[in-house]
Amino acid sequence: MAKRDVIREIAYYDSLPCVFEEFMDVIAIGGNPVSISNVEKQPADPSKNWVPSYLFDICKDEVGIGEIRLRIGFTEGMYYSGHVGYEIDEAYRGNGYALHACCLLVPIARYHGMTKLLITNDDGNTASYRVCEKLGAKFIRKAKLPSWHDMYVEGHRYMNIFEWDLMKYGN
Repeated sequence: MAKRDVIREIAYYDSLPCVFEEFMDVIAIGGNPVSISNVEKQPADPSKNWVPSYLFDICKDEVGIGEIRLRIGFTEGMYYSGHVGYEIDEAYRGNGYALHACCLLVPIARYHGMTKLLITNDDGNTASYRVCEKLGAKFIRKAKLPSWHDMYVEGHRYMNIFEWDLMKYGN
């Protein structure tokens, strides 16, 4: 991977549309087979280079089975950590719940004028890789994490970078 290609990609994602004036007034979004319920709206933290984000519980039949986060905006660090992050409790994995939860985020991302979202996953996470494929997200590259990134400090070294084009998703 050429460093200049990554720099060019980071500049491209930084140039994409995004509007954040305030959080969307959202409590829960119903769906089948899962729904999402907003549990936190985290403001931007410029000292950590973090953008505003929503955190949702993923629920099946009103039981919490995981969580999903949507980050609004872009920073260089988000190229590696993505706009969307999800985790499904082990007992509920393998049922497509992360895929359905991702789809429920689309109206919120569109509310903020976002047309493309980055979804990343650890190089060995084949389940998350499959979620990205099923969403129709385009694989961009396997990227080496820079040593300054929080995820590097946690022990991660390579991330798969996917682009989910919301203009190609539904209406």
